[in-house]
Amino acid sequence: MKKKWCLWALVAALGCTSVAGCVPPAAKKEQLSTTPAQNVPPSSDSAPSAQSDPQTQTSTGESTGEQTTTPVEPPSRFPEQRITVMAVGDIMVHQEQMDAAWNPTTKTYDFRPFFTHVEPLFKEADWVIGNLETTMSGSGAGYSGYPMFNSPESLAPTLKEVGFTAVSTANNHSLDRSEQGVLKTIKYLDQAGILHTGTFSSPEERDEPLLLHKDGFTLGLVSYTYGTNGIPIPAGKDYLINLISPELIKKDIARAREKGADLVAVALHFGEEYQRFPNDSQKKIAELCLTYGADLILGAHPHVVQPYEWKTVTLEDGRQHRGLITYSLGNFISAQRWDYKDVGAILQLTLHKSEAGEASIEQAEMIPTYVYFYRKNGKRNYVIYPIPQTLARLQNNEKFPTLTKEAINYMKQLQKEMPQHVNTIVSKKKAS
Repeated sequence: MKKKWCLWALVAALGCTSVAGCVPPAAKKEQLSTTPAQNVPPSSDSAPSAQSDPQTQTSTGESTGEQTTTPVEPPSRFPEQRITVMAVGDIMVHQEQMDAAWNPTTKTYDFRPFFTHVEPLFKEADWVIGNLETTMSGSGAGYSGYPMFNSPESLAPTLKEVGFTAVSTANNHSLDRSEQGVLKTIKYLDQAGILHTGTFSSPEERDEPLLLHKDGFTLGLVSYTYGTNGIPIPAGKDYLINLISPELIKKDIARAREKGADLVAVALHFGEEYQRFPNDSQKKIAELCLTYGADLILGAHPHVVQPYEWKTVTLEDGRQHRGLITYSLGNFISAQRWDYKDVGAILQLTLHKSEAGEASIEQAEMIPTYVYFYRKNGKRNYVIYPIPQTLARLQNNEKFPTLTKEAINYMKQLQKEMPQHVNTIVSKKKAS
């Protein structure tokens, strides 16, 4: 069984009214503990019950010798399935991180040490999704951090090795190296075996939604950004990057459903940088995505963690539909410091598909993360620490030689305060 940690619990197991994990008192509200309603087809469309099946099994009673008939349940249309998904926020590479990754002896960039402590977590998931907020345009285009990102292409195989399945590539830095940057990034992701969506090399590729398949479960993933920092999209090549457009999002969600998606996740690069609460524009477009049939919103761009919420909407056909909105998962890895810019969240989901073929988000939890920076022998180092797991290991007297007392105390502080933050009710809160 997978390990259970004291996490930021978001929702109860399907059909229950108790929340999973160690839930802070503030989270124990009806809207948090109630299982999200899904679009349930009429009972006539579900798998037939044993009573309605004409097949029976004949057996002989031991005491009386009389024959009795025992109903035989028909085989299920679908085997029950559960899939574990983890999603993270911004994957960035500032110049300081490149300095940390540079090995002067081999003259290569090694990003693997960044992920040492989160890699074991990722290995527990069936799918890991992130927001790649940089290009990989090759050394010929010049490596650089902010404000025009181009990261060493060795980042791609590293992300694959530590467990990433797919990345969203639509963000305000997607065109930092123009069209060639888009195409080269796609090339290096393909070579590493990482699935991707949000930027594309052709109109045909853009029109095909990304579908993740495992054990009879299919998750659709589509991705959009508010803009490209004023860098124009080449004339006649709008397919290169998905901009946020209600019409396009509606079309893509429908297309993903047509292609067999059981659930659809929409990655949105939106909001105001460094604002810890979503603004009205974020709330509006996220809710609109749910009305188009999305089940999950994966938000990015603010570089700080924003609250989540379950939201019930009315679909165009009149049915009630509930989805999960994470407005911003913060920075997963970056060189940004302080003011919560070095704090992120791993969203951990259990996706469920019943024997009737009905899919839902059965459970959702957030694992807070902290990007720790230190110097050793004059060299920079950046390491992502999953906070509850790290504190538990420290409690068990495990040693982390590079962690300072100040860093440990900061993680303890975050462990206490972040559950209240992510559980803030934003629908009734004035936009920041």
